[in-house]
Amino acid sequence: MKPMRIMATPSPAIGHFFPLVPVLWALRSAGHDVRVVVPAFFVSTVLQAGLPAVATAPAAEEQALDARDDIDDDHTTGTYRRLARIADAMAGDVDRIVGGWRPHLVISDPMDFAGRRAAADHGLPHAEHWIGGFLPTRPRASAAQHVFGARHTQWPGMGPVASTVIDPCPPGFQDPAAPSGIRTRYVPYNGPSAVPAWLTDRDRPRRVLITLGTIVSQAPDAHRLLEQTLDATAGPDVEVVVAARPGTVPEDLAKRARAVRWLPVGLAARSCDLIVHHGGSGTMMAALASGVPQVVCPSVLDQTDNARRLEAVGAGRMVPVPTALAGGGELGRAVEEVLGDPGYAKAAAVLRDENDAAQPPDRAAAELLRTTGER
Repeated sequence: MKPMRIMATPSPAIGHFFPLVPVLWALRSAGHDVRVVVPAFFVSTVLQAGLPAVATAPAAEEQALDARDDIDDDHTTGTYRRLARIADAMAGDVDRIVGGWRPHLVISDPMDFAGRRAAADHGLPHAEHWIGGFLPTRPRASAAQHVFGARHTQWPGMGPVASTVIDPCPPGFQDPAAPSGIRTRYVPYNGPSAVPAWLTDRDRPRRVLITLGTIVSQAPDAHRLLEQTLDATAGPDVEVVVAARPGTVPEDLAKRARAVRWLPVGLAARSCDLIVHHGGSGTMMAALASGVPQVVCPSVLDQTDNARRLEAVGAGRMVPVPTALAGGGELGRAVEEVLGDPGYAKAAAVLRDENDAAQPPDRAAAELLRTTGER
């Protein structure tokens, strides 16, 4: 196959971009010209992934977009609308890139608008790389209608025009109603990673990893939620590790953990017996790929759907944030149950095996190019 020009347009959030990185690496390693088109404020994240970045929309545009967010929106609506506005601000630059470079294929994530618009306007094949489980399309369509009007219905994945789907989710965890697509193994990527040697210790007590992700960790109740989580996981035979930047965790809470530091969850997970987290797709999928049971405290976006699927397949428990914050021991009971009942670990191992059996990113990338070339 001749080298192809492939434009990736991930929405500018690490939880949306990171899952695409293994397939983009695979395409680049196969000799294709891969360029990641993002707003200027997100360029450094792309460069740290070792991929070429093309900047659009000045960095100052981010502040203007934030100022326009509807303060009465719920978090999900506000997030989708903000991403739609960013895509609108990128449109002129993206059109110039497409006109001058002439890519053969556009790859987006489920919450991207910029790539879909460009694919429709320039008649390009489009692929949608999921970040985990299937996301409902209604919030995306609502935000697109709000920002772009009815023309969004002609964009791939937004109306009658279909996108080629790349699905990295284990079949046993995926929503049964999800459209079929190109299955690929989920390979966790968390950015440049330094793995501490003590994570590989074999002679250790049970290890519980706690992380609140990049969104929930900034919420007003984040410290209280972390305190409740530490209370729930504390025990003489449990080693607690908090994956967070040390400066974001109060000193009195940091003293209660084996370590508080930034950790690549995808690499740390396999040395853990349990992960307690917020339900974000990145952490959820890293735990699934590692076969580790989970206790999830969801609050926004797709977190509740992720937690419900986890309970349905028997690989973990859900304790919503309001319940966890209220105390009463519910979170502690969930942790004790998941650590004490081997059924949870067995169910998690089944999902890990499903993920391991899926084709690796290089084969999925080759199938993607064959599929889109036939359209």
